[in-house]
Amino acid sequence: MQYGHHHDPISVAMGNASCCISSHYLGTNVASVALQTSSSVQTYLQNKATLPTLGLYNVGLVYSNQYVNVACKGNFHGFDAYHEFSAEVSLGHFFKPYIAIALQASYHGLYQSPKNGYVHSGGLNIGLQAFPFKNMRVGFSVYNITFSDFKIETENTRLPVIFRLGIGYHIAQKVLITADANKALDQPFAYSIGLDYQVIKALALRTGMYVCQGITPSLGLGLNIKKCRIDIGVQYHFKTGLNTAVGIIYLWNE
Repeated sequence: MQYGHHHDPISVAMGNASCCISSHYLGTNVASVALQTSSSVQTYLQNKATLPTLGLYNVGLVYSNQYVNVACKGNFHGFDAYHEFSAEVSLGHFFKPYIAIALQASYHGLYQSPKNGYVHSGGLNIGLQAFPFKNMRVGFSVYNITFSDFKIETENTRLPVIFRLGIGYHIAQKVLITADANKALDQPFAYSIGLDYQVIKALALRTGMYVCQGITPSLGLGLNIKKCRIDIGVQYHFKTGLNTAVGIIYLWNE
C-alpha cells in the first residue's frame, strides 16, 4: 500500500525530505498547512518506474486565513484491477513565531478485485514544525496515530504507522538544507538529505538523497511564474529505475 508515502514533487527532488518543508502540496508533514499565507489550488502527478499503472494522482485546495488554515486533498494510486484512493481534510495554525501544528483526518479506500470489491478505513495524522532559533526549524509528524486498519476478508491489514523527525537550516535565506529520519512500524529506518537553492526569485534548484537499504539520488527544479508554481522532481532507484513527479500550484490571493 502507498498510504503514508505520497511524496510531492518538491520532496521527490530533495530525496523524500519533507518534515521541514513548507509547501502548498501538503506533503507528509501536515504542518505545512499551518504555514501557508495564501490560498491555492494544486495538483501533481507522480510516476514510478515510468509505468502509468504505478502513477499517483493528487489534487488539493488550501484556504488560508488569520485564524485556522483549512486544506482538502484527494489521491488516487493504481489501475483498473487494483487501486487505492484517499480524501484528507487538514486544519492548521501557526502560533507565531515558534510553532506550527496541524491535524489531518483521512478516509481511505482500497479496491481489491471484482469479487472482493472495496474495503474502507479512516485515520488521523498530526504534524508540527518548530522554530527554536533563527534560520532553523525542526519538524515532527506521525501518520496514522489511530493505528487504523483495513479488514480484508477475515484478516486485518493495518495502514502504515510512520514516525518522521527532521531538521532544516536556512543559509542566507537562499539555501535550505534538510535532514529527515523516518520509521514505519515493522520497517527499517530510512533517511533523507535534501538541498533547495533559490537561484533567483523565478528559479529554484534542488537535489537530495534517500537512504533505505540502498541509496536513491534525486534532483529537480521549481519555477515561479507570477501566481503559478511549477515543480519537477526526479529520482533514480537502482532496482526500479526512474521515479518522476510534476506539479503545479496556482495562488489566488498572494
